[in-house]
Amino acid sequence: MMKNVEVILMSSIRRFFSAIGEGLVGLWRNKSMGVASIVSICSMLLILGGITFGVFVANNIVEDMKTKVDQIDVILEPEVTHERVLKIKEELKKIENVKEVNYVSKEKALEKMKEQWKENSFLLDGMESALPESYELKVENIENSSTVASNIYNIKDVEKVVYYKDIVDKLTKMSDVVKYVGITLVGVLLLVSFFIMSITIKLTVIARRKEISIKKYIGATNMSITGPFIVEGMLLGVLGAGISFAMIFFAYKYVYESLTWGVGNILYNYLIPVNIFGFYVAIAYFGIGIGIGILASIFSSRKYMKV
Repeated sequence: MMKNVEVILMSSIRRFFSAIGEGLVGLWRNKSMGVASIVSICSMLLILGGITFGVFVANNIVEDMKTKVDQIDVILEPEVTHERVLKIKEELKKIENVKEVNYVSKEKALEKMKEQWKENSFLLDGMESALPESYELKVENIENSSTVASNIYNIKDVEKVVYYKDIVDKLTKMSDVVKYVGITLVGVLLLVSFFIMSITIKLTVIARRKEISIKKYIGATNMSITGPFIVEGMLLGVLGAGISFAMIFFAYKYVYESLTWGVGNILYNYLIPVNIFGFYVAIAYFGIGIGIGILASIFSSRKYMKV
């Protein structure tokens, strides 16, 4: 009994390595189509990664801004006097739908910026004089933010009004557009990758059709015949996924490290650490690449298993 198990195990191992060897030979025979398959997979995965990154960052920004959606920032003119600043506060309180008015001095504005810039906050030292005085308003109903903003613009010495509802709405729409366009592009590229890889595998199958007929005649199973083609598809998927992963990983690493310095520090807060990014992208890329390879191989060789 034990001996039979060993024989079956050794036979399975031999078939496994034989399939890998035949898969490599098939890949070498159709180098040009293999390169086309790898390029198509790389393109699809890189676009998928870029779109996912854009949507992820946009969603994080939207979620962060939603916490400020009931807030309106009123930026005052640089030369406004202290007496006028106090009068503006009273005028703001009189506006309908305003429930809270908080003064933000130049020093306070600098403190907030330093919190955002974290370890690079020393770059802002002595810049409080360049920052404007402002008011932070809380509104009763965010749907009336536009009306409140219009009324604020009628107040003298107000330079700018920033209300986050419009920004959130615009970002959400942009994120949705990017998402839907991205899904469409990825879907098209997925089909193109599948099609090119199917042709690559099919050429290998056609070239070995006589050999397949002989194997079928002597009793070989479909699995033992399709094994090498599945390996070839998996290798194409792994190569495409590996190249695209290396490209997007190092690009993300460069961007991530660059944004830890200067103004980019604000965007840095919406990113995830490089190692976590690499882990999830690797799983997704290699999973998609190998999946396409296996499906394309089975699809391409299925017809010729009937010979």
